[in-house]
Amino acid sequence: MKYLVNMVITMGITPNEQYLLWCIYNKIKPVGINVHSEFRKLKSNYLITDSKKITEKGLQVIEAMENIVSINAKDIPKKPGDLAPDDKIDKYLELFPKGKLPSGKMARADKKNIKSNFTWFFKNYKYDWDTVLKATALYVDEYEAKNYMYMKTSQYFISKMNPDKSRDSELANYCYSIVNNDYEDRKNPFSEKVV
Repeated sequence: MKYLVNMVITMGITPNEQYLLWCIYNKIKPVGINVHSEFRKLKSNYLITDSKKITEKGLQVIEAMENIVSINAKDIPKKPGDLAPDDKIDKYLELFPKGKLPSGKMARADKKNIKSNFTWFFKNYKYDWDTVLKATALYVDEYEAKNYMYMKTSQYFISKMNPDKSRDSELANYCYSIVNNDYEDRKNPFSEKVV
């Protein structure tokens, strides 16, 4: 919103004028403003004509508004629940084995920790849940064949903080492999020789 307000101040039109101009452009009936007063202001600023059609200058204002909204939409904060819903986290955790790994750590971490890590993950990587679950299944299958030796926990697989405060994501690496078909199908590592 602050971007639109700054733009309005820079262009010398009020938020009501901006709103009315947007309504005219989108053929929507405006509500909550004095339409006649705002029409006069738009006309005096050469944003609309006498016949209430948007001028070239008015179209430039509309285009600037659209650009500002689309450029800054990525800055709109999302709630953690929007990025990591409980049902998806449950599916993710079910892919990991129950109990402890050979390292002595629990394979499945607490849901709150997982939600926090997924919030970070989805803010930094543009993979969907389907890819995440396929990548996780691939990872767990690979380590199951090795009796889970050196396997990361469900929390550290998503992201792990380094001593220098940077983060690594093994999940992102596996998602990249899934998206680019850059992996071998290892679901059946054993082969039978038929004689």
